[in-house]
Amino acid sequence: MRVVLFLVVIVAVVLSSASAAEQAVKERPLWEIGVFTGAAYLPHYRGSDSYNSYLLPLPYIVYRGEVVRANRDGFNGLLWNTERFETAISFSGSPPVDDDNHAREGMPEIGAILELGPGAKFYLRDRDSEDRLYFRFGVRAACSLDTDELEVEYRGIRGGLQLIYLNRTLGKAQDLEFGINTGVDFADDNYNGYLYDVDPTYVTADREAYEAEGGYAGFSISGNVVKELTPRWSVAAYYRWDNISGAVYADSPLVETENNHVVGMAVICGLLESKRMSRYESE
Repeated sequence: MRVVLFLVVIVAVVLSSASAAEQAVKERPLWEIGVFTGAAYLPHYRGSDSYNSYLLPLPYIVYRGEVVRANRDGFNGLLWNTERFETAISFSGSPPVDDDNHAREGMPEIGAILELGPGAKFYLRDRDSEDRLYFRFGVRAACSLDTDELEVEYRGIRGGLQLIYLNRTLGKAQDLEFGINTGVDFADDNYNGYLYDVDPTYVTADREAYEAEGGYAGFSISGNVVKELTPRWSVAAYYRWDNISGAVYADSPLVETENNHVVGMAVICGLLESKRMSRYESE
């Protein structure tokens, strides 16, 4: 099922991309600084049926240089870039899991996870076109942050491959942008173990000892839409489906479901921007 869905999405976005008319890229400020205020409903971790809601403002920086570009996904083109290929530095993370997770009752809390590492993008069409189709690959080292003890500890390696399609022509008259992202994730035994291991100390009648392996870690499909209200204000909505059927940790007693659903909304406010314009895209 995962393979079929992956292929369906690939065919759909390729056909959409091929039929879209090539248009000149809209010039945008060379750099922007603003505030991203988001609300999200997230599972405690993949495979958990416990969810938390989050609401917080975050600063953002966008830079659209000819060589180096930066956006919410990290820095692009730092080492090497061509019309179809560019290197990147990517980052990711997840919030902490406190003691209200019933599957982990009596077990240590999971700290906030921060991930950073190298990546690359391969564009199936011109990376500066309004409608872009590309593969993104990344490998990141993960660390956990204990906010109570202010301790940082290495937690392994996580990475993945995504196919991403961004469309700015379909809803151009309404100032709408659409995006589709589908991909697979992998993680080593250290990373999976941090989330899914059960030490013999924490065995109960309903929770067996478990030691996770490294390997395939899940499949996801997501979509987002951004509506520009004014040159400085935008709103966005996001949805992602995660599936862990066949993942190497799927039989952990801490896994309660094979499917998770993530939803989010955001208000984006631009505070400062460059007077100098750029024809290059940050994504």
